[in-house]
Amino acid sequence: MRRMMVPLMLLAVACRPDTTALTEERKAEITAEVNTANTGFWDAWRAADWDRGMAFYVDSPEFVWAAGGAVYFGKNTLEQYKGGFGAVRSQTFAFRDSRTIVMAPDAASVTATGTWIQVDSAGVSGPPREFAWTGIWILRDGKWKLHLAHLSYPVRAPGSM
Repeated sequence: MRRMMVPLMLLAVACRPDTTALTEERKAEITAEVNTANTGFWDAWRAADWDRGMAFYVDSPEFVWAAGGAVYFGKNTLEQYKGGFGAVRSQTFAFRDSRTIVMAPDAASVTATGTWIQVDSAGVSGPPREFAWTGIWILRDGKWKLHLAHLSYPVRAPGSM
């Protein structure tokens, strides 16, 4: 009897329907949800609203922020930017290209390129900066949160200088 149980258990597992498969309809729903969260994220940063912008990041020591060749772990590590951010009145993000990819029922990525301009508290605009950004969004407690964010600035391709 024991010898038959193992093959029967394996057969039962093999015949189990895959409940993690995503339909195209569900992918479209997730894409819309993530794009809505992503729009709220960028709107907060356009308004230079530190607290509202930071609320989009998952509050976990596993959070990752990568920018300028540095990597920071844990949302609290971003507090070092808060002081300098106080002089920012607003920001403009002009996106040329953006793509959302659903990776799982509770995970999606958004990658975008564009131009970023900061306006300081005196109303002076800084120079436009080209950038590329990727955010990994995860669904936690019914809300989409950024688990990983990466910001980079273009570099010239080898041989193009």
